[in-house]
Amino acid sequence: MRLKALCLGSAVAAATMAGAAAHATPLSTPTFSVSVYSALTPNSSIGSSNQQALPTNPIVTGSNEIASFTLAGLPQWFVGASTTNSLGNFVGASLSNSVWTAPSNISNLAFMNGGSFGSILSTPSFGSATIFDLALNGNTGTLANPLTLTITHDDGMSLFASNYQYTAASGPVYVDTTTFTIPAGTTGPYNLWYLEANGAPSALEVSVPEPGTVSLFAMALLSLGFVAYRRRM
Repeated sequence: MRLKALCLGSAVAAATMAGAAAHATPLSTPTFSVSVYSALTPNSSIGSSNQQALPTNPIVTGSNEIASFTLAGLPQWFVGASTTNSLGNFVGASLSNSVWTAPSNISNLAFMNGGSFGSILSTPSFGSATIFDLALNGNTGTLANPLTLTITHDDGMSLFASNYQYTAASGPVYVDTTTFTIPAGTTGPYNLWYLEANGAPSALEVSVPEPGTVSLFAMALLSLGFVAYRRRM
């Protein structure tokens, strides 16, 4: 039986900040270096290592990297169940006369190993999967106070700070809410790992409270904190 939520369009990360960064600066747009890896994963299942949103996922190799780009701002990515589950549709690229155009918040775009905006992110029955690494650019600041995040997600997610994993939702789950706290004194680098597997829908949508008053560092952490992963059987 196939299990999943039907209303992913409204699934948005709800993040509550319980602390701010040391030497906080006025908010400016965070940027992320994004690497995208994709591969066929035949004979896989929900617990396979290639279906986990972790840096140890065996898909993460140079020969499987299909795209890299710089993302300005927070990811607001979504593909519905009735839409082609392509990289372009997911990140908000537009298609006209068979030509894809990148959205305005994506720059330094490069494709490799046969990748394109038309690349399919995943297929049912865990037959293929795609993993995203979003690395926060230019900020390895130290948290002055704890930072608590509450995240609604559908597809696998993990957040790493200084190579320590702060979440435990790397494998497929039902649509769920995850709350965790980054303790005071934590420093970067910060990486969000997001896995798309088992077909559409797909979602990676992040929001923060009162963005005009949140420090850049806190906003960046929040943006790294949401990933999605779905269970279907």
